[in-house]
Amino acid sequence: MPRPAEFKDKPFKHTIFLKIAEAIQASADSDEAPIALHVGDTWCDLPEELLTPLPEEPWNERLSRYGNTRGETELRRRLAAKLREQNKLPVSSPDEVQIVFGATGGLYLAMQKLLEPGDEVIVLSPQWTIFRVVASTARVRIVEAPFFHRIADEPDGNLAAWIEPFLSERTRAIYFNNPNNPSGVMMLPEHIEQVASFAVEHDLWVFSDEAYEDFVWINAPYVSIGSLPGMYERTVSVFSFSKSYAAAGLRLGYVAAPPGVIAALNPGHVGVGYEPNRSSQVEGIRGLERSAEVVGRLQKLYREGRQAALESIKVPHLPAEGSFYLFLDLRDRWKGLSDDQKLERMLSAGVICSPGAPFGEAYDGFARFCYTSEPPEKVAEAARRTADL
Repeated sequence: MPRPAEFKDKPFKHTIFLKIAEAIQASADSDEAPIALHVGDTWCDLPEELLTPLPEEPWNERLSRYGNTRGETELRRRLAAKLREQNKLPVSSPDEVQIVFGATGGLYLAMQKLLEPGDEVIVLSPQWTIFRVVASTARVRIVEAPFFHRIADEPDGNLAAWIEPFLSERTRAIYFNNPNNPSGVMMLPEHIEQVASFAVEHDLWVFSDEAYEDFVWINAPYVSIGSLPGMYERTVSVFSFSKSYAAAGLRLGYVAAPPGVIAALNPGHVGVGYEPNRSSQVEGIRGLERSAEVVGRLQKLYREGRQAALESIKVPHLPAEGSFYLFLDLRDRWKGLSDDQKLERMLSAGVICSPGAPFGEAYDGFARFCYTSEPPEKVAEAARRTADL
């Protein structure tokens, strides 16, 4: 067991992302500062709709007092309706919704309360980088199954055959996010159905990360896996205001699941923060009331950023079907390069992307290019600079 003295001078782990941040800071005042597109962020300010009060807001009173540990009833009521109508989930009441500290908090609670230390989660890879940290904090082991580049190359492939080699006697769950961060590839309904059948066959939980549900760029239906027959009871569906409402700073997310699952997750939420931030929830209610305006405007702006990137990009990439990203295939150009050499090359080119390895061991040589973190004209310039990577 580690003792206090062992942590006295413990430094931050010097990851590639910390090195990137330091390099950007060092060049911040320079005329040759790189265009930084390595964070999955937005160039838009927090929408005014979230800051503008509704005509009546009885839930916006006495915010000095503690609230409901599951989240404000009005917010959960509105989300239950949204989940039924938009996601086709069989949510019967607000009791099947838990407000959490961003999607991150929802995924942590799912693993911490539904799994045992040492249990394994098959991750359809590449995956959101922070998921590895979340799983480690919950003392759960992730097993990466290279996946999204395969459905891009072989959309009619046998998905079960791709996933089955990663099963073990410790496997308890499967995780994916769709549309995918970082690849930009989207699972079609037939892919979702195959993953659902696999989960049922092997009696697995499904942790469905749906942060990018509103950003689908191809003419294909978006399907929440929990809406399929027999899947709701084994699925923890996790959503976020961070992407759909350009509101990452609010740290506002929500989980949809059967009442028994919510009852299991709630004590974990109480243990790490007691209740969700009430002020953020007020802004979330305003956003939901004006959802068509906010989400519609962001979709238009981000579509323009995507188009600017696609028209100017100079390197091969996976298809940009959804989310905020192009996944650049730099394997021929970056073969054998260390993290420091990759960073040096990005600084020389004047464009910073996220190296692929942190998104999955099979994706060293790829890089994630985020086309929503700067306005379209700047994204276009960054895309042109990728030729020098």
